Amino acid sequence: MEDNAREPRRQVAVFIGKRLREAREKKSLTIDQIQKQTKIHSTVLIALEEGRADEILPETYVRSFLKKYTQALGLPVGDIVKEYFPPRPEHVFVADPIKESPLPKETKIGPKALYITGITVAAIMVLFVVFTVGGRIITSFTKAKSNTQRSQPAAKVPAKKKAVKSTTPVQKKRTAPTKANSKSKDIIPRNVPLSLVIKVKEPVLVKLTKDGVRIFATVLSKGLVETITAKESIELEISKARALELALNGRQIALPTKNKIFTLVITRKGVKLK
Repeated sequence: MEDNAREPRRQVAVFIGKRLREAREKKSLTIDQIQKQTKIHSTVLIALEEGRADEILPETYVRSFLKKYTQALGLPVGDIVKEYFPPRPEHVFVADPIKESPLPKETKIGPKALYITGITVAAIMVLFVVFTVGGRIITSFTKAKSNTQRSQPAAKVPAKKKAVKSTTPVQKKRTAPTKANSKSKDIIPRNVPLSLVIKVKEPVLVKLTKDGVRIFATVLSKGLVETITAKESIELEISKARALELALNGRQIALPTKNKIFTLVITRKGVKLK
């Protein structure tokens, strides 16, 4: 069912991609020239012209790149975007009619129920009286005991004998100096570099920053295995989580299950989503 639903969208994407290619060739422009003009990677431009951009990018990126490419070719941006992403029909939910239920008939309370209710109320009242009176008795007893203790004279405390000073010098024990606890809780030691292995299972757009410097922002091809080494930090902006396998210093990194754009920040303290 899912493949059948995607087929009309696929046909529209191929048709629009053909229009983009024809407009580019009519202006005698190459893919490299369009790439320099729009800053869109050549892999994405080719995918748009072949109608398979949805296979490597999420819808947000496809919409953005399609607008830039269409505008660069001088084509009507609004019409092409509406044709590529037609408005989705709203679903109208009709609520089921509420069936009115007849009012319940009056029920008579039997003598047995009245008897049980009376016993329950009486028991509650007895417990209330017991706790109230008992609490007052305990409070009075406590106050009386406290007053008795205050009235008794204080016992004399025997005077402490003065300690005789010893003429023998006492040697103080020297305690070994303790090392200050390290505040850092690094998972990866300082003398070991950060080593990130990237395995690409399907084409995906990735932006990589290492130690605060942007290294690349490109579409990684399927089957690529790349090792990134850094001193302090690695930052990855990933468009599809399922397209990658990541391992930091030999340990597998669990990626989010939802198919959305996210940023991964890797330091010596661990991995977190930004």
